[in-house]
Amino acid sequence: MIIRQWLQRIAKYLRSIPNKYYIYGGAGLAVVFYGLNFLIPKQVAFSYAGQTCHKQLTLLPGLQAVQDDAYKVSFSQDWKIGTVPIMSLKTCFATKNAPVTGSRVVGVAPFNGPLARTMYRITVAEAPSAMLQSIKAEIPVSKQLKIELSQADNVNDYSLRVEDKSVPCSATGISVSCDMPSLNLEQGRSYEYSLERSFQASKAVSIGNGSFKTLKAIAVTQASVSSDQVVFARPTSLSFTTDKPMVAASVTLTSEGKPVEFTGKASGTSYTLTLKAELPREKPYELIVKTIDAKDGSSLVEPYKVTFRTSGGPKVAAVSVGSTGVGQSAGIVLTFDQALSKTKDVMPFFSFAGGQASIQKLSDTQVRVQLASLPLCQPFTISIKQGLPSEFDIVSTQAWAFTGRTTCYQTSTYGTSIRGRALNAYIFGTSGPVTMYVGGIHGSEPSSTSLMRAWMTELEANPNRYAGKRIVVVPAINPDGLAAGSRTNARGVNLNRNFPTDNWSKSIKDTDGTHPTGGGESALSEPEASSLARLTTSYSPRLLLSFHAVGSLVIGDPGGYSASYASRYAGMVGYRDATNNGAGSFDYNISGAYEDWTFRNVGIPSIVVELSSYSSVNYAGHYKALWAMLD
Repeated sequence: MIIRQWLQRIAKYLRSIPNKYYIYGGAGLAVVFYGLNFLIPKQVAFSYAGQTCHKQLTLLPGLQAVQDDAYKVSFSQDWKIGTVPIMSLKTCFATKNAPVTGSRVVGVAPFNGPLARTMYRITVAEAPSAMLQSIKAEIPVSKQLKIELSQADNVNDYSLRVEDKSVPCSATGISVSCDMPSLNLEQGRSYEYSLERSFQASKAVSIGNGSFKTLKAIAVTQASVSSDQVVFARPTSLSFTTDKPMVAASVTLTSEGKPVEFTGKASGTSYTLTLKAELPREKPYELIVKTIDAKDGSSLVEPYKVTFRTSGGPKVAAVSVGSTGVGQSAGIVLTFDQALSKTKDVMPFFSFAGGQASIQKLSDTQVRVQLASLPLCQPFTISIKQGLPSEFDIVSTQAWAFTGRTTCYQTSTYGTSIRGRALNAYIFGTSGPVTMYVGGIHGSEPSSTSLMRAWMTELEANPNRYAGKRIVVVPAINPDGLAAGSRTNARGVNLNRNFPTDNWSKSIKDTDGTHPTGGGESALSEPEASSLARLTTSYSPRLLLSFHAVGSLVIGDPGGYSASYASRYAGMVGYRDATNNGAGSFDYNISGAYEDWTFRNVGIPSIVVELSSYSSVNYAGHYKALWAMLD
């Protein structure tokens, strides 16, 4: 009742007001409405994170337009009749250029005309700053680099420049992620960097810089197999370890290009390949660790590669003697490439032919064959049957044999030098006429000793060529002089002037002048000369060849028997034959010479060969002539 009375009073009051005042009031309200909606700018805060919009009722948004150098306008939350928008509830702005700090008024009106123009004041705050302290001191090169911003930014573009390379960064919330793998940086190295910002195609500007160090690469430090290794065991797994924990690895195992099946597992710093079947024997394998993802984000610098092969059964890797010149009572040691079986008797697999010998296992990898005083120049054979087992019960698939021969010479120590060195002669053959070869009577002529030792090797290798003959070789008549590099022996006596010839003299002339005691206190006063004299007369050779240096000539004795040999030797080696002018070949008189004594006093034909060098000898140029002297 009270409300009804109140309403009646209000109606009565309104009827009492003149009509003109209604007109004035309506016009005033219209002016206020227009001013509030079109003359006073709406406050809009520019957003870097997303759309910059303002809630605003706009009629017929399809007719609205803006002409502004900085912003483009769009409308959303439309009400439509059919496909025609009637009104929208939100007006949005997109910047055309890089955002500039400050305010700017933008007007929106139908057809961009002067009426019903809605004004917006768009305020742009400072651009987001980069939180460079969020970059760790050491970073991986294979992962995205995340850099935090003070606020999200989906307006600008970001890039990371390192040295002369630049990679893009994508916005993710309040940070940007930069494509580090594209930079191809080295691991374990320090770099200077710059974070740059740009708007669309505008020039990038640095917004911060600094330095970082890339993580040290992960590396394989050890593996259960090494490169070029021969695997003697029967492994059920292979493994490798790294210097950092890993989360995953890409590994392949192949044999002759075909994959070998296994299951792989990474655990901490270890990776294990569990084989699905035993590896076939005597096959090559290749283990490749292609990539490793370390827990800290580092990776391999390059693939890790190991090649190995599996063994067959035990094989002889070494024999302690050569095939010739084996001592008559030598202990021959066979060394195997792997340990022999510890549970099975391996001795029945070994046998010996060619005399008496005992066979004994020395160690897991060695067997000794002990010869029992075999004859000179005796051939023998050591055999191993197929099926010899290793410690892993892998058996040999082929038989093996070693054929050798005992030494073909006897060593005769016919005296000692002044310094106590042994004077040795080497006798080849057991019967028949003797041919004698000597060298090293002057210690300053080592080429003669080298030739004699090479000749001994030749004789040792070819015993059939001197069957029915004997050969005596004395490579070093003067061992003290050879050791000192002196022409004389240890007492300063020229041994080739110490023999009891008709012209022996205590005082001699030599290559460097007169030596009052160079011929010795008496003939054969020196142990080297007296011992050689006894040896020579004991064998009474059919022919003696004595080697000296230098001169490139051959001299036969004046008796005539050796002259033909001297001529033949000289012709075969390209030396001058000075048989008929031996004395004239030297610029000093020779007394007490060994070769003169053997011919004139003992009746042994001799040849003197003066080599072309004091130190070296061309054995290839002499060996045919040496053989020819036996005929």
